[in-house]
Amino acid sequence: MSTDLTEVLKAMGYADAGIPTLVGSFSPAVTEYLRDFRPQEVRDIVETLLYIYIAQNSASSRGEGVGVVEQSCYAYTSGPLFALAQVSLIESASWHGTTVIRATSAGEAIARPLMEARLQALDIPGLACEIHEVVPALLAGTVKGSFVNKTFPSALPRTEETFVSFLLNNSPGLFLECERFAARLRAAGCAVLAHAYDLDGSRADGVVYTFPPEFAYILKGMLERIDPTVREHYDMLLESFYSTFTVLRYLACGEDYDRIRASPAHRRELSRVLTELADAIYVLEGVREEDGIDLARFIVKDRNLYDARLRDLGRVLMSEVAEKIVIDRPAPAAEPLPPLREEPAPAPTPVPPAEEEEIGWDETFFADVTEEEEGEEEGEEPSPLPPPPALRRFVTPPQAPVLRPAPEPAPVRSDGLDIFLGHAQDGQRVNWSPGQLNNGHMIILGGSGAGKTETIRCIASELAAQAMPVVLIDFHGDMAASDGDIRSYKIREGGQYYFNPLELDPSIDEITPLRATSDFVDAISINFPTLGIQQRRKIKNIIKDCYRMSGITGKTETWTRVLDFDAIEGEIMNCEDEAIPAYLEDIFDYKLFSGEEKISLPTILSGGITHINLNALPENLRYLFADLFLRRIYYTLQATGEIPRGSEDERAKFRLFVIVDEAKLLVSQKSGSKTSIKAVLNKYATEMRKFGVSLILASQLIAHFNEEILANIAVKFCMRSENKKQAQENAKFFEVSEKDLLNFQPGEGILIIGSEKMNVRIVPASGRNP
Repeated sequence: MSTDLTEVLKAMGYADAGIPTLVGSFSPAVTEYLRDFRPQEVRDIVETLLYIYIAQNSASSRGEGVGVVEQSCYAYTSGPLFALAQVSLIESASWHGTTVIRATSAGEAIARPLMEARLQALDIPGLACEIHEVVPALLAGTVKGSFVNKTFPSALPRTEETFVSFLLNNSPGLFLECERFAARLRAAGCAVLAHAYDLDGSRADGVVYTFPPEFAYILKGMLERIDPTVREHYDMLLESFYSTFTVLRYLACGEDYDRIRASPAHRRELSRVLTELADAIYVLEGVREEDGIDLARFIVKDRNLYDARLRDLGRVLMSEVAEKIVIDRPAPAAEPLPPLREEPAPAPTPVPPAEEEEIGWDETFFADVTEEEEGEEEGEEPSPLPPPPALRRFVTPPQAPVLRPAPEPAPVRSDGLDIFLGHAQDGQRVNWSPGQLNNGHMIILGGSGAGKTETIRCIASELAAQAMPVVLIDFHGDMAASDGDIRSYKIREGGQYYFNPLELDPSIDEITPLRATSDFVDAISINFPTLGIQQRRKIKNIIKDCYRMSGITGKTETWTRVLDFDAIEGEIMNCEDEAIPAYLEDIFDYKLFSGEEKISLPTILSGGITHINLNALPENLRYLFADLFLRRIYYTLQATGEIPRGSEDERAKFRLFVIVDEAKLLVSQKSGSKTSIKAVLNKYATEMRKFGVSLILASQLIAHFNEEILANIAVKFCMRSENKKQAQENAKFFEVSEKDLLNFQPGEGILIIGSEKMNVRIVPASGRNP
């Protein structure tokens, strides 16, 4: 098996010279266990172990990483996780109903040298030259303390509860530079995406980049390559800003007293800031400290003036930070959009201050507290400093806009992909250019009658007109237009169209008998959540036996044979566990995966619109079919390889556009839900972009998409809400009034592309040029 492991590690990109040592880190028991797996399956198992090793600090208790929530392993089917558990390389535990997974000491003994080898191959000098100097200086402040691995948000935080999230929300340039650094590490296998979870508070913190235990080695190497004068400049600047923020937090909320008292720098800054508040406070005798720097004390004499002075100091600090720390790297190219109507923007936003103490910067600062809330600070606590206003704020027009006549169509770009949506308030043409964005994914929200279906039809037609393949996953049967060149497959009882999720293809190495079996049972488990563990195991064993009886093994030359679903039906119906036939009989009664004409994926990928109409099936079978069909698309495109990076041809970045109505049914809803582990659209949003897939997902509420999905969606379009409850939920995310969402006309909505936001009215098919 050593030879097989050698080939696997070569395929994973490890250098030949170090592979013998890495192979030696696998114990004889593990090596023997892996003997029965194919090389691709062994690679999946090793990559899963590395993922868990890196991600296991994303879930924490009392500030210490204890594992990675099971949900984060959605990208892996149960096969690799089961294999790792069988040889005791991973273990799981439950915290308040949340399952977390971590590597055992035996697992870390394998994963650590593999990770160290990746770090040795990392181009740290190149990173130091490419990434702005302030990034390693900032992140070096966050790695102190008891954390084993470190994290960084993958999207701008929705709240400003912590100092880091406050800075990132108000300094997009800094966030983009840090995110670019994290993405570079992820591409090199030195970082992963995982769900951050505070297990003590049972609170999910969204999807974050998580770094390995050796992250400090990367930062140290980068800092050593920065010019000492530049490094000292940023260190001193960050320390100064950090002290000021800490003091303002103390004065605003009465917190961090111990931290102020422990730091001479903080005490000096407190004395300086109090001189700025002299007309609003009475300064008392300070508390003597051994280092000779007194801890200043005071009481407030004019509350309103005190609050106003604090707010002024906050704004001054924001301006000072923006002036002294500038990241002038241009933002990623995006489709130019018409200007928004805005209120005057506040002063430039801040970039993070430095840390002086052992606890990191990721502390709570400027929490949302109303001005009426009071506490105690020497007899009276000052009112909190409110968070600064957002850099850009959408202002709703007083009435529905009057659209001007459409301008002439924009010139066609030979290597571009511009999908016409409609017009902005000023009549300007609005296009969606997915090839110019970080990803090609979009969500469309709206209630009944808002115009979602017509919007979907228009987008599909525009894509097809540019020879881009489109597949519509339609649960209600109304997504496809009544005319036009559409390839339609209606899936129903005794119908002629089908696809077999257990059929193998020698050209698709990723779908093995074990992988196909695991995926099928995973999908069954999602759609029949009361199916027990032992029942799932029996179904899996029955399918594996049917493969063997059909002469299909792990050897690709046997994959030209087809596993007949009728054979599986006979075995299932004769199962001694009567509950299993009861669960699955609808699958066989409806002949869901057998029929006269197989749905051809090569035909779908060749171009045009393909309509998968599932309306005639019972609800549970609709979702099961869609789940397995999307998984098959996933593996088919994975087998074709990743889209080449750096291509100037925007059209070449996409192989397929997948449009799903009622997408909430195929998305993980709750972070603690077991079914969310394998939700197929969560896998698509994070993994399929690199294989050339664009997702267009429609639903009623923003809440139907969790953080994992939203972090990977570049375009969001919110149309009219059906009722007040829908309007309340969507209005908060899109920062518009509930009244606007209730009063939009059909086809009208709020469009967010990247950081830009505008009112748009979709042009229906009847108003478009043929």
